[in-house]
Amino acid sequence: MSDSESLSLGLVIYSAVKPIFKIYFIIAIGFILAKRNILTVTTCRDISDTIVTAIMPCLIFNNMVSYLKSSDIKNIGIIIFTSCLLFTFGGFSAYGIHLITKSPKRWLGGLISVGIFPNISDLPIAYLQTFAKGGTIFTAAEGNKGVAYVCIFLMGMTLLQFSFGLYRLIQWDFRDELKGDEDLERSSSGATNDTNKSSHAEDDSEEKSTRTTSNDARDAIRAAAHSHDDAADEEAVDSSSDSIYSESSEEKRRRRSTMDEEHQHNEFLRAQSRRQEDSSVSGSASLNRRISRRRRGSDSSATSGPLDLVPPRSNDLRRQQSQNVEDVIHEYSEFDTLKNQELQKSHSRQEQQDEPEPDIVGEEESKFKSFVKKMLQNLRAPTSIALLASIAICMSPPLKALFVTGSFSKHIPNAPDEQPPLSFIIDLVSYVGNASVPLGLLLLGATLARLQVKKMPPGFWKTALLITFTRLVVLPIFGVGVTTGFNNGGWYGDDKLVRFVSVLEFGLPNATSLVYFTAFYTDPTSDEHLQMDCLAICLITQYLILWFTLPFLITFTLKVSMGM
Repeated sequence: MSDSESLSLGLVIYSAVKPIFKIYFIIAIGFILAKRNILTVTTCRDISDTIVTAIMPCLIFNNMVSYLKSSDIKNIGIIIFTSCLLFTFGGFSAYGIHLITKSPKRWLGGLISVGIFPNISDLPIAYLQTFAKGGTIFTAAEGNKGVAYVCIFLMGMTLLQFSFGLYRLIQWDFRDELKGDEDLERSSSGATNDTNKSSHAEDDSEEKSTRTTSNDARDAIRAAAHSHDDAADEEAVDSSSDSIYSESSEEKRRRRSTMDEEHQHNEFLRAQSRRQEDSSVSGSASLNRRISRRRRGSDSSATSGPLDLVPPRSNDLRRQQSQNVEDVIHEYSEFDTLKNQELQKSHSRQEQQDEPEPDIVGEEESKFKSFVKKMLQNLRAPTSIALLASIAICMSPPLKALFVTGSFSKHIPNAPDEQPPLSFIIDLVSYVGNASVPLGLLLLGATLARLQVKKMPPGFWKTALLITFTRLVVLPIFGVGVTTGFNNGGWYGDDKLVRFVSVLEFGLPNATSLVYFTAFYTDPTSDEHLQMDCLAICLITQYLILWFTLPFLITFTLKVSMGM
């Protein structure tokens, strides 16, 4: 489209609404497949791991290497700065909502995460690809370049969420559960110690009587042995008497082991009775959760039934009740592991307090090394590697010329098919990366299908409405103002695409990955999941009105803000 022409309002509205139909249609397919147990929780987890490990890195590498160049370094810096404003304003807005609506303190970290982290990859990529397909407003090449800009936003959120540890905001909401279990563990350990003391006292009395019996036996055997003058017979007597004593000790240990086994068996029966009560509520879905946990290599064999060894057929699973958020929690939860880690940390802190002069400098240095180590581990993830490698290649014309045709291609000989020497890599990653967005939207629909609200905290509807209004109305207004100011300051120049993508990122709902982070820290044996209920209410509310707010934002941006 030439700059002298003006877009009609009908064209802008239709172009803004058209991608919504495709997005919601794919989400609906994922919703239906999840309700029919075709996309089970385990299947969705495997697909998600595949996307993060292989498919998404291919999409990032293809679009960034193919459509970014060294002159776009300024736009990359603008996008990173814009993403910082987006995350910061969203986080402080969520905290302000907490103060205004008096939302549950046990969900403060989750509420701030809702304000910070949008669905920054799948939704905007799907929207841009459809929006630019007709070539009426943006060309297909511009749409692919917009996808590369979205990947830069994704890089900013990945660094903030993982490298800088903001995912721990959700863990902070579960501090009371972990601390409560820790106190319970301490009290139970104290009771166990008392029990052990009493058992040891009984064992000591038994040991004394056993020693008396064994000594009497030793004297009797020695008296019989005095009729023999051979030293070997005396040695045999000693060994036989020792064997009697050892046998009595072995009998004592066997009896103590039997008592311990009976105690463990009683505890096992109590746990089984509680699990049977829970299964009466959840039905046959509990069997699937235990099977799923066994497939993941869970070590909770003591709480697994004999039927867990035989996984059901897919046809049997599809005839059962639809899986829900309880199955998600049982699949992803690592609450027991985190509880043990917290207990070990508390013990180590107690030991440090007992030390006369702790080494403060060494402790700070150890924390810094741990932080750097975690950052380096996150940079080794496939998505991070693809982002860093793509930026290095697209910013270097000689390297980029090996993959795609560019200004430096005349200095590098082509392959026999007159294509760049490594063009087959671009073909490969393009073919694989195209599956990322459809699969991501299917998983989005499956996640929404499993959300449940068992109990809404009193007055939480005000928090849900206000965070939804902030996420889909206030943040877009702030984004339009910020991008307009940047444009008036000459930051964008003639590039309208980076401005459009920046506004689009401000109008997105939350990422459903927050569901899996919350499930990771949730106690699967608890009857109450307040954090998951609060998150489900917010996600359902946002995705119910997204079909209206996002097209309105795009229409306003193109016609009013950008004057197209």
